[in-house]
Order: sequence, then structure tokens, then C-alpha cells
Amino acid sequence: MTKRPYTIALVGNPNSGKSSLFNSLTGLNQKVGNFPGVTVDKKTGVAKISDQLTANVIDLPGTYSIYPKSADEYVTYEVLLNNNNENKPDLLIVIADASNLKRNLLFCSQIMDLKIPVIIALSMMDIARKHSISIDVDGLQRMMGVPVVPINPRKDKGITQLKKVIAGIHEVKPTVHADFIDTEALTGDWIKEIKEICQSESNYAALQVACNHKELPYLHASQRIRIAALLGEVKFHKAAVQAAEIMQRYKRIDTIMQQCVVTENPLKKMIVSDRIDKVLLHPLWGNVILLCVLFLLFQSIFWLAAYPMDWVEQGFAIAGDWLGSVMPDNFIKDLLVNGILAGLGGIAIFIPQIMILFGFITILEDSGYMARISFLTDRLMRSVGLNGRSVMPLISGMACAVPAIMSARTIQNRKERYITIMVTPLMSCSARLPVYTILIGLVIPNNSVGIFNMQGLVLMGLYLLGFFMALVVAKVLDWLVKATERTYFLMELPVYRAPRWKNVGITMIEKAKVFVTDAGKVIMVISIILWAAATFGPPARMEAVETKYAALRAQYPTQTDSLNNLESTDKLSNSFAGILGHAIEPAIRPLGYDWKIGIALITSFAAREVFVGTMATLYSVGDSGDEVYIRDKMRVAKFEDGRPVYTLASGLSLMIFYVFAMQCMSTLAIVKRETNSWKVPIIQFLYMGALAYLGAWVVFQIFK
Repeated sequence: MTKRPYTIALVGNPNSGKSSLFNSLTGLNQKVGNFPGVTVDKKTGVAKISDQLTANVIDLPGTYSIYPKSADEYVTYEVLLNNNNENKPDLLIVIADASNLKRNLLFCSQIMDLKIPVIIALSMMDIARKHSISIDVDGLQRMMGVPVVPINPRKDKGITQLKKVIAGIHEVKPTVHADFIDTEALTGDWIKEIKEICQSESNYAALQVACNHKELPYLHASQRIRIAALLGEVKFHKAAVQAAEIMQRYKRIDTIMQQCVVTENPLKKMIVSDRIDKVLLHPLWGNVILLCVLFLLFQSIFWLAAYPMDWVEQGFAIAGDWLGSVMPDNFIKDLLVNGILAGLGGIAIFIPQIMILFGFITILEDSGYMARISFLTDRLMRSVGLNGRSVMPLISGMACAVPAIMSARTIQNRKERYITIMVTPLMSCSARLPVYTILIGLVIPNNSVGIFNMQGLVLMGLYLLGFFMALVVAKVLDWLVKATERTYFLMELPVYRAPRWKNVGITMIEKAKVFVTDAGKVIMVISIILWAAATFGPPARMEAVETKYAALRAQYPTQTDSLNNLESTDKLSNSFAGILGHAIEPAIRPLGYDWKIGIALITSFAAREVFVGTMATLYSVGDSGDEVYIRDKMRVAKFEDGRPVYTLASGLSLMIFYVFAMQCMSTLAIVKRETNSWKVPIIQFLYMGALAYLGAWVVFQIFK
């Protein structure tokens, strides 16, 4: 039997420094998955504690109290209480914010009474000092009865000492610490029977089972029945017991605070974060600054990425020319140049923009400003039936709708959660960025309006349009869906900190890898399939084209090159891809699109960014000119009557279509999983499709 690895779990309040400690312990040896049976993120990593000990580290979702309210908190709850859980920790590190110690000690004391070995990692000591708060760490350790280690993971302070304490607990079986409060005195001796029924490790763990036995999936039906019967006999009142427990804990915590914590100034000292918030959270100037931050973000996506994108594009053009010159004209050359290389170029050219987008988002999160965006927009969210907690999924949707929709599980109100899920895909994700970029480059002049770049302004407008439409749809759904449940938005704002540039760099590289490996696989597979569909067609049709142009070449021997180009275009039109494109062309012609765009709309249902790879493949297979770059080939594309395909009207129409359309199978799948129903994703797909078609048609009619 394989020995189970030593497992450490990190628990603590949100914004307490838990993620920073996880990154400091595990470095790059970490991965993200899902906890079994749920879509809650499971961050795990491997940490070298000492020469003799390597441990698995789990970063459990943040929670303010052991009593669960959201799906995230239920995961933490089940991991800590279920002895058979594969993630059951051997040691708990509770991260406690020293600048809010009283509130954090409540959670610490609850965790301690579960009778799992505990270390308290005291974070934010620098913030506590700025608030003129001094803490007697040795005294706190003595009164809590568990090791207390001050840490600053952002500067790697205290990590070595923490590892020594972990190694010591691993080497010597720790003595079980005394109860923080007497649970049996609080409940009665019947708690022992609950403890025996569910095989809990402590009376307090048994009390937690008693409070939530209906929601805990690991309990058997017989256990639930016995627990329910016993609680009925003793007339158990959950709210009364919980209130009494909290009062007892705070009574003892007050004593600890009096003896171990000294506040030099009874009036809370205003630190730099407070001064900054007076400006950034101002009702007027805060929103103006927010718009400026977003404006800078979208300007930078074009400005900073311009040169590396040109280098990538030129590199693939040179590689294509070189392969074309050294390889003989055959099937393999066609596949490599027009299939694989065209597909790779469609992936690689947008890596700089993807990295810049995620780099800026990481800076906003790491600095503490992202939480302020939720606070600033709470009033706006409430006006459309949501609250500030919905902002984080919407902002996350700028990166990817899948994790954004998963993050909506922290919204406790069912109606608000479902509305957030319904509108989040309207936020322009990073997958839309390649589509926007290539279309803006085609139809929007690269001019400046004062100090502003016109293309950057259009890109920002597309993102704001998605956000505005999300609010409109949310308001409509708020009218249609009736619910009486009210919620309140409470959020602790983290202090401002300088971004960790190493973390920003790692995130940019990791997101680029994800884009290349995940989206890239889809794009490559579809590019190769599309190359085959665009190269081959019904034998009778293809033979007719070849016969036609053989006769024309014999008749006009001096025009061989132009006839070869016309033959390539004609073969593409009669290929399997061409036949499909011509079949759907009548439906999309009112939007200003040709059959090639129709093919791209179909293939991009796998992933939105596939649009660019599709265009690269179609225009490479049907190449009828000397243009090297995909943008140049699209710029000279024409309808059969000679009209250009990509005009201002058709380009804007296509951008609007991609702003509103639900063209991501992964998003539909995660919506089904989060809502446990096909009804929601089907409604979502239909309303977004109708919105996209109508919006694209209106824009084309206005600008044509």
C-alpha cells in the first residue's frame, strides 16, 4: 500500500495573505484542478519543508467563519470534517491578519477545536505596526496553546521559521491542545453520541455535523436519520447554540487581546491605504480614475504589443516563404504551409496581447485595486438587480468566462447568482481579443485623436459595450425573475501593496502557455480539418474545375499565372468548405458577410479565437495574390461582383456579432454544470445569438 503523503492545508479569511503563503511555499510546483464532485477550484502544490520532508499543500477557499454559506465554504467545511476525504490534512496552517486579530482569532479558535494540529501564521504584521498595534507573539502562543509564527510571504520573511515548526510537528507527534471552549457544557452530553455516530475527532466537530448534517454529502442515510432523531429528542436549536458559542469564544478572545495586544493610539491611525482610498473610492473621482485605468489598459494592448506582433507575423511569413522555396510542390508542402503553419501563425501572433492583458489584470489584483472596483460599482450593480459581489465574475470574464462563471458560486442569493451567470459571457474575454484586433486593424485607421490611438479607443468601446449590454440584460432578467430574498454586500478591502513583479511575470508566462496549449490545440486541429475541407471536394466538381482551367491554359498559354490563381479560388469555392459556406451565405449576407466569414462563424463555436486561424487557413488555401500577411489577404478580399468584403460597415458588424454571440462550447458546458440544468445554457445561447444577429444587422445597415 502506498504511503499517503504528508498534507498541509492553508485556511484563513479572504485577503489575509493565504495565497501569498501558498505561492511562497510551493513556487512553481503548483496546479489548479477541481475538488471531487464540485466545480470549486482546488489549488495544490508541493513544498520542500526540510531535507527529510516534502509535503503536499492545499490552499482551501477563504472563509470568515467555519459556518458555511457558499459552495466555496462548504468545500473547506467538508475537507476539515470528513475523515475519509482524500484531502484530509495532517496539519492546518491558519493565516491570521495581525491588523484584524480579534476577528481572525474567532476563526482560529474554531479550527483549533476540530483537534487537527494547528499552526497560526501571523501575517500583516507591518500593517499592524502602521496602525500602532504591537503584539506579544510569545504571549499569544502561550495563551492560544498552539505555535504562532509571524510571516511576510511577499518578502519571504518568517518562511524558514515556519518550515522548522512544520518539520518539528511532523517529527514529534503533537500533543492535542486543550479545547478553546467546552463544547459539551454548551450542548449537553448528547454531543458524545453524535461524535460516535459520525466518528468525529472532537466534540466541536460533532457539533458542526449536528448543525449541517442535511448538507454534508459524506454522511450515510442511516447516520442522518439517527442524528436527526437525536436532535429532535434534545430539542436542538441551531441558532441559539451558535450564538452562545460565538459569545463564549469572544469572551476568551477579549482576555487574550487585553494581555497580548497593545494599541498605542486608541484612535485608529490613518495609514497610506486610507489616504489613497479617500481619492480612489470618491463617488466622482473614483469612477473617473477607474475609466482612466481601463483606458490605459486597452491603449496598452495595442501600443505595447505592436512591435512583438509585427515580429511574430514577419517570422511566420519568412518561415512560409522558406518552406515554399525549399520543398517541392506536393501534398505535404500544402499541408505544412497552408494548414499547419497558417494555423500556428493564427495562434502565435496574439500571444503578446494575451500576456499584456493578463499582466495588467494581475497588477490590479496584486495591488489591491481590483477589490476597490467591486466597491465602486456596487451601487451600479444594485440598480440592475445585482450587488458588488457580481463585479468580480464580470471583471474575471475579461480574461475567461469559464472561471468567471465558476466564481459566481460565492454569491449567496440564488437569483443574483443566476443572473450573473447569464450575463457574464457578454463580457469580452481574451478569446475575443484576436478577433477584435484583426478586424480593427482592417477597418479602423491607425490614426491618433490627440494623444489617443483610434484603434485603442475602438477596442475599449467594444469592451464597454459588452459591459453595458450585460447591465441591460441583467435589468431585464431582474424584472422577469421575481424573488424576495435580500442580500448585503460586505467586503474587507485589502491594503494597497506594490505588485510582485515576479508573480506578474509568472502569470503572464503561464497564461500564454494556457493559450498556446489549450486554445492552440483546438485551433490547430480545426486548421488541419479546415485545410482538408478547403483542399478537397466532391470529385466531379473538382475534376470539372481542373478540366475547365486546363482548356483555358491551352487557349491562353501566356496567362498561366493568373489562370492558376483563378483555379485555386475556384477549387476553394467548390471544396467541401466552400459548399458549406455558400449554403449558409444567404443567412449572413444581410450582415455584410461572405461565405468565408460564414465558415469562420461556424468553426469559432469551438472557441472564439478560432476565427483568426480559420481566416488564415482559408485565405492561404485560396491564395490568389502576392500578399504575405493574413491581414493583407483579408484587406484585398472581394465578393464575386468586385466589392470589397471588409469595409467599415462589415467590419463593425462582425465586431458587434462577436461582442454579443455565445461562441464558446466550454462556457455552455460550465453553465450547465454550475446550474445543473440545460435550460439556462440553452436560453443563454438563444438570447445571445439573437442579440448578436440583430445588433450586427443594425450596425451594417447604419454604416453601409
